[in-house]
Amino acid sequence: MENKKVLFITFDMSGYYTSVLEELKTRYTEVDFYNMATISYKYKNVFEKLYCFFFKVCKGKKLKNLYKYQCLLEEVKSKSYDITLVARPDLLFDSQLKQLKDSTHFFVAYYHDSINNIKRKSEVIHFFDKVYSYEKKDVADYDLLFLPNFIYFEKPKVVDVTEYDAFSVMSKDYRLKTLRNVAEFLKQKNVSYKFFVMDKEDSNDGLITFFTKRMNNEAVVNEIKKSNIIVDIHKYGVQDGLTFRVFEAIGYQKKLITTNSDIKNYDFYNPNNIHVIENREKIDIPDSFFTSEYQPVPKGIYEKYTVQNWLNTILKP
Repeated sequence: MENKKVLFITFDMSGYYTSVLEELKTRYTEVDFYNMATISYKYKNVFEKLYCFFFKVCKGKKLKNLYKYQCLLEEVKSKSYDITLVARPDLLFDSQLKQLKDSTHFFVAYYHDSINNIKRKSEVIHFFDKVYSYEKKDVADYDLLFLPNFIYFEKPKVVDVTEYDAFSVMSKDYRLKTLRNVAEFLKQKNVSYKFFVMDKEDSNDGLITFFTKRMNNEAVVNEIKKSNIIVDIHKYGVQDGLTFRVFEAIGYQKKLITTNSDIKNYDFYNPNNIHVIENREKIDIPDSFFTSEYQPVPKGIYEKYTVQNWLNTILKP
């Protein structure tokens, strides 16, 4: 264990970065952690609320974030750190990022969303000593360092008993049409599945189950364990970095149906395990994909995508 002080700040609604925190604690003597997703803020009065509204309209920035996360900055302002790691730094204001930069020896960021999706990410790059991204286009366009997402859990024992074939969960957006097409194909093939989409009302239209309350990660993982295949409809046209669904498939040794053709360029790609949807309007998945056994990813490749190796990379000066 190294005698170093580390500050880790993230915005994590799903618990993916809990494994990063736990791994940091095994490596360094002092680790301070803040999950911005758990920090709330109540406007002091209606005038402050109106001011924040007009500030956003005029400046394009959420002034509420400055107030909301200032408590974090106040708690760490008297401290200095050897390493500060920030995921979602775009949520912080420039003044706050400068304070963090001035109080640390090594300042590093990780982007698990594309700059195409969150424009402010391009504006804060200069604050950091290194910025890593899972989006290859951003790496090329902004001279960032490439680093995919990771397997955020210890390798589990393989569970042979499953309840259905395919599982998917996502929010309602333009991808719904593609998911419906997959559902219709699976239904015609008598392939059992559970597809969940977060929407404004709870309902079931015979193809998709809609729900209003966000499904927490524990519930998602339980569904993954009960299925043979994960279906991942990525945000095509917006971002092409591999989602955590991909790494859940690797970690839990599940097959994957995905719309992300870039997955073919990764060393773990195996057409026996991964089917890439080339035509979203006309789904065509061979029967052999459903009947063949999963082929485990070689140990050396698997370990490359663990949280331990992810940290080895991102913390390298």
